[in-house]
Amino acid sequence: MSLLYVRTAKTASSTVNDWCGPELLVTFNQRFLDHEPNEKNIKIGLERKDYLFTTVRNPFTRALSQWQQALKSNWVKKDTSFDDFLNWDFRSSQSEHIDTHMCSLTEYLSPLLCKINKIIKIENLEKELRDLEKKFNLPERRIGSFNQGNYRKEMDYHQFYSPERVKKLMKRYEEDFDTFQYSKNVVDI
Repeated sequence: MSLLYVRTAKTASSTVNDWCGPELLVTFNQRFLDHEPNEKNIKIGLERKDYLFTTVRNPFTRALSQWQQALKSNWVKKDTSFDDFLNWDFRSSQSEHIDTHMCSLTEYLSPLLCKINKIIKIENLEKELRDLEKKFNLPERRIGSFNQGNYRKEMDYHQFYSPERVKKLMKRYEEDFDTFQYSKNVVDI
């Protein structure tokens, strides 16, 4: 049995991809799971009975990362406020890359969610990856930090997320809060 990392967007996936190295099978987070090359890699992994794992992230922090990605990638205008971002209909973009990076994790993972053996919350990333190393008798691997955003962990999310912003976020990502058991209260970040 080997490992297959089902790579998701805005969830430390570049860091985990690096941890996987070239010998582990990894999906491509810029395509949906039922599109190539992901469909082929998933088929291989399932036929080999690979241990499937993925990463998820608290929707409060993921939304900020998505906003930064949208600004940096020119998917939205440079002066787009976070409020405007939360109202943005990203599906009007006609770009699968934007869709995979902006959709909910539950939606993205839905074709495979019931087959994933391990869901790693990035808030516990290092511990969970070290546990996988032990479970699969892998040598300890480097856990770097790639593509970190400009916001800080010390950010006062309670102050940043007004009640109106929380409502907008819940409308877009409520299924992620429920599916991955994240608190819907911003003070719990």
